[in-house]
Amino acid sequence: MRIKVKYMLWLIDKVGTSEEVVEIPGEPTLGELINVLAESKTGRARELLLGIQRGETDVLVLVNSKTPLNGLDTKLRDGDNVVLIPPVSGGVI
Repeated sequence: MRIKVKYMLWLIDKVGTSEEVVEIPGEPTLGELINVLAESKTGRARELLLGIQRGETDVLVLVNSKTPLNGLDTKLRDGDNVVLIPPVSGGVI
Protein backbone atom coordinates (compact mmCIF):
# COMPACT_ATOMS: atom_id res chain seq x y z
CA MET A 1 0.00 0.00 0.00
CA ARG A 2 1.28 3.46 -0.91
CA ILE A 3 0.58 6.47 1.30
CA LYS A 4 1.70 9.98 0.39
CA VAL A 5 2.91 12.02 3.37
CA LYS A 6 3.30 15.79 3.13
CA TYR A 7 5.08 17.93 5.74
CA MET A 8 4.22 21.60 6.14
CA LEU A 9 6.04 24.72 7.38
CA TRP A 10 9.04 24.11 9.68
CA LEU A 11 8.49 20.34 9.68
CA ILE A 12 10.06 20.34 6.21
CA ASP A 13 13.39 21.43 7.71
CA LYS A 14 13.13 18.93 10.58
CA VAL A 15 12.45 15.87 8.41
CA GLY A 16 14.50 16.97 5.39
CA THR A 17 11.76 16.79 2.77
CA SER A 18 8.38 18.31 1.96
CA GLU A 19 6.81 15.00 1.01
CA GLU A 20 7.45 11.30 0.66
CA VAL A 21 5.63 8.18 -0.45
CA VAL A 22 5.63 5.35 2.08
CA GLU A 23 5.12 1.71 1.13
CA ILE A 24 3.45 -0.08 4.02
CA PRO A 25 2.02 -3.62 4.00
CA GLY A 26 -1.49 -4.70 4.89
CA GLU A 27 -4.17 -2.32 6.08
CA PRO A 28 -2.27 0.01 8.40
CA THR A 29 -3.68 2.51 10.83
CA LEU A 30 -2.56 6.12 10.98
CA GLY A 31 -0.65 5.26 14.17
CA GLU A 32 1.25 2.48 12.39
CA LEU A 33 2.16 4.90 9.61
CA ILE A 34 3.47 7.42 12.16
CA ASN A 35 5.60 4.63 13.68
CA VAL A 36 7.05 3.75 10.28
CA LEU A 37 7.83 7.42 9.65
CA ALA A 38 9.50 7.77 13.08
CA GLU A 39 11.63 4.67 12.50
CA SER A 40 12.95 6.17 9.28
CA LYS A 41 14.05 9.44 10.92
CA THR A 42 16.65 10.48 13.48
CA GLY A 43 17.07 13.19 16.09
CA ARG A 44 14.44 15.88 16.49
CA ALA A 45 12.37 14.63 13.53
CA ARG A 46 12.02 11.21 15.15
CA GLU A 47 11.06 12.77 18.51
CA LEU A 48 8.42 14.97 16.90
CA LEU A 49 6.82 11.98 15.18
CA LEU A 50 6.92 9.88 18.35
CA GLY A 51 5.33 12.84 20.16
CA ILE A 52 2.34 12.52 17.85
CA GLN A 53 1.97 8.91 18.98
CA ARG A 54 2.14 9.88 22.64
CA GLY A 55 -0.19 12.87 22.27
CA GLU A 56 2.60 15.21 23.33
CA THR A 57 2.56 17.55 20.36
CA ASP A 58 0.19 20.01 18.73
CA VAL A 59 1.04 18.80 15.21
CA LEU A 60 -2.21 18.53 13.26
CA VAL A 61 -2.59 15.36 11.19
CA LEU A 62 -5.03 15.25 8.29
CA VAL A 63 -6.01 12.27 6.14
CA ASN A 64 -7.29 13.23 2.71
CA SER A 65 -7.73 16.84 3.91
CA LYS A 66 -9.92 15.82 6.86
CA THR A 67 -9.40 15.32 10.57
CA PRO A 68 -9.32 11.53 11.13
CA LEU A 69 -12.40 10.71 13.24
CA ASN A 70 -10.74 7.67 14.83
CA GLY A 71 -7.48 9.45 15.55
CA LEU A 72 -4.42 7.21 15.29
CA ASP A 73 -6.72 4.17 14.95
CA THR A 74 -7.97 5.45 11.59
CA LYS A 75 -7.53 2.79 8.90
CA LEU A 76 -5.60 3.97 5.84
CA ARG A 77 -6.25 2.97 2.25
CA ASP A 78 -3.98 2.74 -0.75
CA GLY A 79 -3.44 6.22 -2.21
CA ASP A 80 -4.40 8.14 0.93
CA ASN A 81 -2.74 11.52 1.51
CA VAL A 82 -1.55 12.34 5.03
CA VAL A 83 -0.53 15.91 5.88
CA LEU A 84 1.35 16.93 9.04
CA ILE A 85 0.96 20.59 10.00
CA PRO A 86 2.86 22.03 12.97
CA PRO A 87 1.41 24.73 15.19
CA VAL A 88 1.88 28.26 13.91
CA SER A 89 2.65 31.30 16.03
CA GLY A 90 3.80 34.84 15.61
CA GLY A 91 2.70 37.48 13.19
CA VAL A 92 1.96 41.15 13.18
CA ILE A 93 -0.89 42.71 15.11
